[in-house]
Amino acid sequence: MNKKQKITLVGVFAAILVIAAVVAGTLNYRATQSGMKEFQVEVVSDRDGYSQTTEYKSDAEYLGEFLRTMETCEWQESDYGIYITGFDGMQEDLDNQYWWCVLVNGESSVTGADEIPLADGDVYCFTLKQGW
Repeated sequence: MNKKQKITLVGVFAAILVIAAVVAGTLNYRATQSGMKEFQVEVVSDRDGYSQTTEYKSDAEYLGEFLRTMETCEWQESDYGIYITGFDGMQEDLDNQYWWCVLVNGESSVTGADEIPLADGDVYCFTLKQGW
């Protein structure tokens, strides 16, 4: 294979990667809703025998933005956005592999809370899980 063919092959490969990234971004994109939204936040901890669902209204566009204003949510900023450490005094326990899992309408989130758009009628469930 000569130098010109190698350059062409690398260019085609780079173009395929760019197209794949654009397609993946488009498929995973959820538009935000402006204005007031009504939604539920459910907090579940089997370890603590706790389960509570509360109705909320907010004009925040993303879940992370809303959680920063929620009095019962304990969190830290990280390089990747908001990191949930507890709810209602129930703390994660990394030594025993307890961590907070986020589900949106019953499905595990594949992004952090700062990237989850708030939507009218959605249910955001935070479950204290054990094990990696």
